Amino acid sequence: MITMEQLRSLAESLHIDGIGALKARVFHELTPILEKRLQEHRVTAFEESDLALRIDPFQIMAEAETIVIIATSYYLNTKEDQGETLPLSGKLARFAWGLDYHQILHQQLRMMGEALQKLESGLLYQAFVDTGPLVERYLAVQASMGAYGRHNCLIVPGVGSYVVLGGLLINKPVAGSQQTTLPLTSCEGCGRCQRACPSQALEKPGQIDPRRCLSHLLQQKETIPREMRHLMENRLYGCDICQEACPHNRKPASASHPEMIASVTQRCLDLPHLLSLSNRQFNRLYRTTAFGWRGQKVMQRNALMALGNSHDQSALPVIQPFLQHPRKELQEMAKWASNHLLNDN
Repeated sequence: MITMEQLRSLAESLHIDGIGALKARVFHELTPILEKRLQEHRVTAFEESDLALRIDPFQIMAEAETIVIIATSYYLNTKEDQGETLPLSGKLARFAWGLDYHQILHQQLRMMGEALQKLESGLLYQAFVDTGPLVERYLAVQASMGAYGRHNCLIVPGVGSYVVLGGLLINKPVAGSQQTTLPLTSCEGCGRCQRACPSQALEKPGQIDPRRCLSHLLQQKETIPREMRHLMENRLYGCDICQEACPHNRKPASASHPEMIASVTQRCLDLPHLLSLSNRQFNRLYRTTAFGWRGQKVMQRNALMALGNSHDQSALPVIQPFLQHPRKELQEMAKWASNHLLNDN
């Protein structure tokens, strides 16, 4: 039988920063929580709409016996990057600095699955990252790997919350796997992340309003409300404010995966250059990044908004061509950005 010690040893060899395992089951207790989130309009644009799929791993792998959850740090304690000195630049959240983390996690999970097959005859596995229906953070808590912070991110002890999650469903038991009896949330008496959030998206501990979350608004395709735009400042994709305020991230574990480290080239993008790219050029440059999948139009919308927040009227000639853009969402954002700059006191 596979043991937790073997899983931890494999995790270390694959540059995985946290690992846990629990017996596969249907997580019925999640149903009322997910239903309440739906009723309160706290569901993001990226979540599976079928609640049955969110709670039932057997709909993904009928023969599943164990769920293995992994966490990989993406935190890099780097010096100022060249891109950040550009006068008209857009800021990327840490998870978007380099290679798409989905690729890295899928590679780690595949290598772990293959290693487990060598240890256990007849082992089958199914990998999933955050594009799957299961609630990875909840599973990680249940596997005693960490706890929810008030910012709704998973806090892994000794690592922090700058982590991305993935998992394996396997058809074999794991000795020493457990389901936690610890509370879901941590951070009692703190609230620094809530106070730091400029949009008050963190309403209650562990609850986030995606309609006000800067990171979510920058990633989704729908129109960004006008009253939220000035709060974005020069953010181009994602937001780290709540995690930067978190005491658990004072000394976070740095990324150790070679590709996570080597792929980081810049923390900011040159906005005029981004707006000059054709769709083909954008895909050639950025298709392997964590934001490349979102596409040129969303990134150009965000770039126009960042220029509107730049307080720099030299951005007006860059915005001007988009005032007549055939895509209405880009035309509307260009008009807003231009007016915002012209009326800036």
